[in-house]
Amino acid sequence: MRRLNDKRQVLGRVGSADMHLFRVFQTVAQCGGFSAAQSELGVGRSTVSRQIGHLEDRLGYTLCHRGRSGFALTQHGEQALKYINVFLSAADDFASNMAGINEDFVGSINVAMIDFSFSDQANPMIKAIKAYHERAPKVSINLSIESPNQIERGVIEGKYHLGILPDYRRLDGLRYDVVYHETVELFAGRDHPLGKKVASGIEPDLEEVFKHELVYRGYLEGDRLADIKKEFRRGATVLQTESVLVLLNAGIYLGFMPSHSATADVVSVRPDKFRYSVPICATTRSSRSRSLILNAFLEDLLSRS
Repeated sequence: MRRLNDKRQVLGRVGSADMHLFRVFQTVAQCGGFSAAQSELGVGRSTVSRQIGHLEDRLGYTLCHRGRSGFALTQHGEQALKYINVFLSAADDFASNMAGINEDFVGSINVAMIDFSFSDQANPMIKAIKAYHERAPKVSINLSIESPNQIERGVIEGKYHLGILPDYRRLDGLRYDVVYHETVELFAGRDHPLGKKVASGIEPDLEEVFKHELVYRGYLEGDRLADIKKEFRRGATVLQTESVLVLLNAGIYLGFMPSHSATADVVSVRPDKFRYSVPICATTRSSRSRSLILNAFLEDLLSRS
């Protein structure tokens, strides 16, 4: 068995070989194991294992458990991953900034967004991506779909350069710029008792509406929506808007969704009482200056808001 944590080492100057090992470890952690990381890294499992072993020798402590019980980061590994994410993000920003001096933008921007946001006509992201590609064709924009709390954590840890999420709370260490506003309504499926009433032109009273179960989100939401939801019976818990839509179509629950995500199979319930608007923000880390390529992309994004 490898015994690393009983010795202390100083990493010293970080070279290109170290950075390669950092990226291997980052990929293994994101993929959740050596086997899953093989295709991402383009090498065999034994090579991945050997590279992680070299990094552990270099650092002087065990980064992860591997074996029959499965893959898991050690406490040291979790701490190291946070610092490695920040370091690699800063290194990428440095390379991009150096290239940007001559306005020859090169690099990538990692963006995380909430689901079902591209169907909103108010969302300027697609137009911004198109304009930015014409301005900086050598920059790749990598998109991920995550829940709001995962987006916040990813931006703080350096996994994402930019997050697009509702303005439901503001965390220290993050900067928020409003990009557009999203309209949210309460919906019911057409097979739901309230859905049938609304479809037939009957407006239900609020007392009747509050008797039905409501789909909840598995993350913190804004105070306004949280106060409204207290009046309902709690139903299923989901993370994605698509999951809300599936449950509504089953005719079992009511659910709040962005208006633009509604299909013909659902109807809005008492929009006079439950429709509201929420700001959607571009979120970045405030603890360090933004890279030139990220600033340029934000200019394109915010100018279209």
